[in-house]
Amino acid sequence: MKRRFLIILTVPLLACLALLTVLLPGLPSAEEIVSARPPASSLLLDRHGELLYRFYDEQDRIPVDLSEVPEHLVQAILAVEDHDFYTHPGFSLSGMARALRNNMRGGGVLEGGSTITQQLVKNRVLSTEKTLLRKARELVLALRLEWRLSKAEILELYLNQVAFGGAAYGVEAAALSYFDKHVGELTLSESAFLAGLLRAPSRYGPFRTGSTEYLYRKRLVLGRLLAEGWIDQGEYTAALHEPLRFAERRVTLRAPHFSLYVRDLLTQRFGEPLLDTGGLRIRTTLNLQLQEDVQAIVSNGVAEMFRHWVGNGAALVTAPGTGEILAMVGSVNYFDAGKDGEVNVTLALRQPGSTIKPLTYAMALEDGKTALSIYTDEPIELEVPDEGAYTPRNIDYEFDGEITLRQALARSRNIPAVNQLVEIGVPRFIAKAETLGIHSWRDQNPYRYALTLGSGEVRMLDLAQLFSTFPNLGYPAAPDPILEVFDRDGARIYARECVSSTAGCKGEQAFAPGVAFLINDILSDSRAREETLGQALDLRIPGHQVAVKTGTTDLLRDNWAIGYTTDRLAAVWIGNNDGSPMRYLHSGQLGASTIWNRIMRRLLLTKPEHRFQVPPDIVRLPVCSTGTDRSCSDCQPREEYFLRGTESAAQCGALAAGDNETSEAG
Repeated sequence: MKRRFLIILTVPLLACLALLTVLLPGLPSAEEIVSARPPASSLLLDRHGELLYRFYDEQDRIPVDLSEVPEHLVQAILAVEDHDFYTHPGFSLSGMARALRNNMRGGGVLEGGSTITQQLVKNRVLSTEKTLLRKARELVLALRLEWRLSKAEILELYLNQVAFGGAAYGVEAAALSYFDKHVGELTLSESAFLAGLLRAPSRYGPFRTGSTEYLYRKRLVLGRLLAEGWIDQGEYTAALHEPLRFAERRVTLRAPHFSLYVRDLLTQRFGEPLLDTGGLRIRTTLNLQLQEDVQAIVSNGVAEMFRHWVGNGAALVTAPGTGEILAMVGSVNYFDAGKDGEVNVTLALRQPGSTIKPLTYAMALEDGKTALSIYTDEPIELEVPDEGAYTPRNIDYEFDGEITLRQALARSRNIPAVNQLVEIGVPRFIAKAETLGIHSWRDQNPYRYALTLGSGEVRMLDLAQLFSTFPNLGYPAAPDPILEVFDRDGARIYARECVSSTAGCKGEQAFAPGVAFLINDILSDSRAREETLGQALDLRIPGHQVAVKTGTTDLLRDNWAIGYTTDRLAAVWIGNNDGSPMRYLHSGQLGASTIWNRIMRRLLLTKPEHRFQVPPDIVRLPVCSTGTDRSCSDCQPREEYFLRGTESAAQCGALAAGDNETSEAG
């Protein structure tokens, strides 16, 4: 009798041991299940945390804390997926019995009866094959997980794991994909819809032509919530009749030219696998509200100039002291493929026209010239080896005779600029430009004097770096769109510390502060440019001293305006991507300057009156107001700025810098 009892007791024990030897080998621990993180999308954010773009490979997943998920979404999912979740030990006997009954009726393994814990295990570490062995291993792992983790921890893992159809995995990605809102913003109606998707996302999705099954599933979920007592009759009725407003079926891509430009930079820095699956949080320098405003200004401005054969426009706004890119508009409409809208003109090579002349005259000032140095604006002919004679001309085909450096730059006369480049030398000019961010002029003909007139192509982004040298009083700052990057655990793995430091992000000194200041003062001198450009109202910002330079290329293929204050810089281009000409534009009155003026007014709307700082290496001296006559004996004197050491150019005595107001731009 005793022996028979032992045999009866031993048989099931041996059977259990045999079963465990089949199930346990190779099974991960609970810690391994938790650490086996699925791919997570990386988020590209503006400087204030607004979402611009999600980077992912096959699964768009954005992990969130359970505290961020609304209670009605949790309850809706539990109501249809596992209403005994908080009471079962990881498996449900009633669910398993129901599944076994249905499988026997169907003649195969058709239903699993899985709890949320089992679903989590299956999706995280097991295959999706429908076999009894896999089901048994799933049960063992579910027990392990329930023993190791709290219900809240299991639920959080599940909500970030589960598939909602398409590329959307997890509740945050689902909320963004279907409703373009964060999970915490979902209504009860929307939560019921998402919960109803889980059983079969491809079947119950809302985008199948003519399908309304998702409404049936929503009603079913709401009914379960009502039956469980998690909502009342009033909430049920309101949610049932609340219409679902789905987001457009396209990838969320805000500030598209900027976002894709930053993606390229991030790929180079971190690699594509980490970017697409590592769950990074990238905070950029972009101000999304400003970006949208600038996009509207560019698009509307180009539309207004349609009759002038203007087909496209681009703009860039930076903080010149740090290089932060605040707005980047690469075209009128990124999504207009018929007009090559996806081309980012801020990164394209285009001829800059006369916007490059400030570099020429900055080098002249560096070599000892002054704002009163005399240039002869008369016809010239230069011999270029292997090319023959080069005969530059002014845009109006007229000549001004003797003019000062201030007048030559302010009026954008071509012949004085060419003469000055001859004196500087093209190789030295190219070398200087390269230190300021222009890297597209290498291997140029050493006699290409038209470089000073903008014949050498540049990128708007690089031109902005060159121009940053002037408000920074001699120090260029390279544009940089990234503030900081965090990994999926919240640890900061990159930060551009110079943005918040007192040192700033400026590069090596390229010009003396006084040289940069003189360029600022000349480019903001409305009176000096009046003779050629007239009132040029587009170049004036009332109440502010703003420096600005325009540029136009041959046959009106490109038209530019780039200007700045001490802490804001805006560059604008208009033209056509294919290089076809525009017509009837006038620098300072109609063209890129019109768009630039609107952008600058937007930037300075709430700013106090701006004036450029006068550095210590500048002195101000009375000179003759006629310009070329330095004597003050027979004319009304005015004040002119000089670098210390070049005061001999004036003959009316000296005043200390800062005694009077600087020249005014508006």
